[in-house]
Amino acid sequence: MQPNTYKLAVATAEGTYYYSPEDIVRLKASSSYTHIYLTNKKKLLISKVLKEFAIQLEPLGFVRTHRSHLVNRRYILFVNASGNAVMKDESVAEISRRMKPAVMKTLNYHN
Repeated sequence: MQPNTYKLAVATAEGTYYYSPEDIVRLKASSSYTHIYLTNKKKLLISKVLKEFAIQLEPLGFVRTHRSHLVNRRYILFVNASGNAVMKDESVAEISRRMKPAVMKTLNYHN
């Protein structure tokens, strides 16, 4: 899949929207729902588990930082002292201790 041609189908009560991966900053799980945060500051609540989105988006540059967070790598500004990913939209995504080595490797961080 090419990121510039792939569109993620997002079904809402209003209908199905199609978003480019570049339009998505991060996704956050909430029980059997997923919150999708877009670059235009819009937030969607989707009745779909995060794992389903991860399968589609990880090959396109998204990183699972925690069991409840999937972030677009291109929008990670830095990893703060608390070990969380600070996004370009100033939101924060938790990085679990278990996921941290893989996340840092993905971000090409070297000690």
